[in-house]
Amino acid sequence: MRLKDVRTEQVIQDAAKSVFLEYGLYGARMQEIADRAGINKALLHYYFRNKERLFDKVFGNALERYFENMEVISDQSLSIHERVHIFADRFIDFLEEYPQMSIFLIKEISSNQVLFHEKVMTYKKDNLSLIGLVKSGRKDGVLKEVDPVFFFVNLMSLCAYPFLAMPMIKVILSHNQVADTEYSTEKLKASVHEFINLNLK
Repeated sequence: MRLKDVRTEQVIQDAAKSVFLEYGLYGARMQEIADRAGINKALLHYYFRNKERLFDKVFGNALERYFENMEVISDQSLSIHERVHIFADRFIDFLEEYPQMSIFLIKEISSNQVLFHEKVMTYKKDNLSLIGLVKSGRKDGVLKEVDPVFFFVNLMSLCAYPFLAMPMIKVILSHNQVADTEYSTEKLKASVHEFINLNLK
């Protein structure tokens, strides 16, 4: 029996990640994944019998990474402010690795909300959320009267929108003769930290 090669499997997953992020589950084609991985379709099916299994593996890896980043929210050894700052940094790092993840999630939720919810609940380890953290901070008097829902929406937007709109942002920067060096992940993080400091006092 032929043994599966770990390196080949990783190449397939990397190729599949790019295809799924670009086209979503229903728009992706196994032939496209095989082409990007530099293998034939028969070998792809040997490693992953069908598209759904490959999607589960790739999307599961992404969700696992995301919820690993979320674990800082429940770290009682840190202050609420520290937890939110660390979460924001890790979320931006996650989006830098998966720059099209926001668009992908919007597509997949629109296509099959029930399936998406089931997959999320498979990897989510507890019920603590950023909204819940801010609510508890308000209840305990640690935070000022900030709206937890809109704080969450605004924070996630500040982190995700630059990746969603990167093609447009690049055009605007070029039109205004702004060098690429003036727009960086570190500057994005600094701007997000400023927002957190202004709203969580």
